[in-house]
This record gives sequence, C-alpha cells and structure tokens, in this order.
Amino acid sequence: MIALSRNFDLAERRKIRTRAIFEAGKLDPRTFDEDTLAPFALRVAPSAWSTLADFAERSWRELRAAEDALLGERRHWRALGIPAKSRAILAATPPPTARDVRFCRFDFHWTRDGWRASEINADVPGGFIEAGAVTRIVAEVLPDFECLPDPTRELARAMAARLIDQSDAGVALVHATSYTDDQQVMRRIGAELAAFGLRSHLASPVHVEADGARARVLRRDKPAAPIDAVMRFFPGEWLANLSRADRARWAALPEGLVRSNPLSALLIQGKRLPVVLRELGIATPTWDSVLPPTRALGLRAFTPRLVRDDEVLKPIWGRVGDGVAIQGVTPRKEWRHAHLSARLFPRAWVLQRRFESLPISDEIGDPFHACIGVYVIDGRAAGAYARVARRALIDGRARDAAVLIDRSLTGALAPSEQPISSNEVHHASH
Repeated sequence: MIALSRNFDLAERRKIRTRAIFEAGKLDPRTFDEDTLAPFALRVAPSAWSTLADFAERSWRELRAAEDALLGERRHWRALGIPAKSRAILAATPPPTARDVRFCRFDFHWTRDGWRASEINADVPGGFIEAGAVTRIVAEVLPDFECLPDPTRELARAMAARLIDQSDAGVALVHATSYTDDQQVMRRIGAELAAFGLRSHLASPVHVEADGARARVLRRDKPAAPIDAVMRFFPGEWLANLSRADRARWAALPEGLVRSNPLSALLIQGKRLPVVLRELGIATPTWDSVLPPTRALGLRAFTPRLVRDDEVLKPIWGRVGDGVAIQGVTPRKEWRHAHLSARLFPRAWVLQRRFESLPISDEIGDPFHACIGVYVIDGRAAGAYARVARRALIDGRARDAAVLIDRSLTGALAPSEQPISSNEVHHASH
C-alpha cells in the first residue's frame, strides 16, 4: 500500500537539493545540520491514494458544514480556544462566500488500525513547495512513478477562476514577512498566479486596507496597488497580536474581496473542535472515524496524573509539533514543561488518544515513520507530500519527502514486528 523508493545516491541528492533551491525556491535545504529533503520518496498505491482522497474530501464537507454552524454559535467561540481579539475580528468580518477559495491539508498516518489522522490544517497549511515543484524534480529521478496534482498550481487555478472577468486583477499574498520559510511559499504561489495572468504583491497584514469598495496594498516608495483578492499565509490567531488600529483595518476589508482562506477557517482549525462539536451535537462521522478521540482536560488538570499512557497532550494552537507531549517519546524536560503548562492553562490544551504508527523501512532496513499531508482545494483532493522521521514523532526535525504513485504497488503494508505507539503531530511550517 505504501513503501519507500530506493535511496538516492550522493550525486542525485545534490542535484535535487540544488534544483529545489534555484528552481522551486526552497530556501531552507538544511535544518539541524541535516538535509530537509529525505533521500527517498514515498511510494503510494493508487488504491491508497483513492482512499486518502476520499477520506479528505468527505471530512472536508463535514467540517465545512460544521464551520457554517459554528458561525451562528458565537458563544462557543471561546470554548474553541480562539483568542478574544481574534474573535472580535472574526465577528466583524463578512462571513465566507462561494467566491472564497478554500484550501486545507489533512495529515494522515498508516497505523495498525488503518489510516488515522492527527489533525486538519484548515487555516494556513504549508508544504506547497514540497508537494508541487520539489515533487516534480524528484519524479525526474524516479521516472517509473507518477506525480499527484500540484496543490500550488491548483490553488492558483482556483483563484484565477474567481477573477477571470477582472482585467489585471491583483492578489495580496499576506504572510509573516520576518519568516523566510513563509515568504518562500508566497513567492512560489505568486509564480503560479503569474502563469494565470494575475499580479501578486507580497505583504504583511498591516499593508492591506480598504479603498472604497475595493482594497489596496500599501507599498514602500510606490503608489498603493489595488487588489481584488487576499491570500493569507498569516495564522488567524496571530492577528490578535496586531495593534488595535491594524485589527480594525483588517476587519474593515470590503465584502467583495476574494479571500483564501477567510478568517472563519479558525473555527475548525483548533484542536478543541471535536470537544465543542460533541457539546453542540454536530455530527462529523467520516472525520470522527479517522481522528482519534479528543477530550478537554477540565478538572483532570487538578488530578495527580494528568495524562494516561494511552493519551497524548496537545496544545490547541501548536505548530511543527511544538509542545506536544508523548510519554516515552518526548524528552523528559519538554514533557515536564508541557505537563506544567497544561496544569496552569488547561483550556489551552487537549488530550488525544494515541495510535500505533507503523514504521516503513528503507532499502537498508532503517525504519521511518511517515505522515502524508493531503490537500483539499475547493472541496477536491489536490496533491500531497510527506514528512518522515526515525522516531515516532513528526515535528520540526522531520524531513520532507515527495509522494509518488506506484501502480505496481498493491496490497496492504505489512505490520512491523515492533510497532511504536505514538501520535504523530502537526508538521511543516503551518
């Protein structure tokens, strides 16, 4: 069902890394003194991809319906863990419309019990460079396998379809401008937008403001540029850190602006979502079938034993695996820090049941754990990429791997003799 390709030789690794930098715009080729790109690709059987795509598309339909329901349940927004200032911006902004381009990424893991998901990245998922341009580069080294759709290109295509009747349309690519890894994603998306004839402008949230019925981007030493759409790679909860004036300006953007993603994505981004949906009686059967049971800490924060052996402690807004506590996997110092923080701020954490991740071995027998991020754009599965790690925790030290279709691969993945109990967590920059 899934397997690793052969290991690339040294010359192939150097070529892939160089092309990833200069052709794909991946400017972070190394981290922690290791290549960020894995020396192999993840091979996936067509049936496995069909299963993952179906899970992702059906889950997305359920969660979009849940988002619409939550828009009318403002008294529950606090229970979702959304910061007060972000709640105020969300309440002041127009609700999502059919013109908005929606994209997300579901993170799946192969386990002893089949496919399981660790989360949905509904607000600002990352990995677009790796899932698109880098995967095409890797596929040239492995010509026997097929590429999945490029989510970056599909995202640009969807935006172009919204703006087809507007000549010289402009798109603001809003991101945290101090982070190179965020800017590289926006530049890649900008290149794909240009291929469809759209202008793009790199900007921070404070550079975008209303201009009558339209909006504009403020530019240094240049006149402000009119825009017709905003593509946001700035986490919604971070908007709470803006000044009062900047938050008000963001909330005042005109209704006709195409948004991707609208701020309402925050309603289904946080890890307390399953808890709130249960309280409201909102059903998400497909999503519940792949996401491990989740519950709030509540009074458990005052009990002697906060986390059971079969549970994982997760921060609601954790990113890149930061703060996740898995007993026996997380270093002792980090475990104690997360444990103390959860006791002090129980509403900022959740408990999620652990699952058994099945490692996959490469050609020399080294085991790797993998997480496959499946993109959904406008309701349809649109590509994937993987993160792999030797330990049973997908965090900032995990490496990126291309996901390729191998039509010769059939059947189920053979279980490892010693599966490691884990709950792989949020990965990539967003």
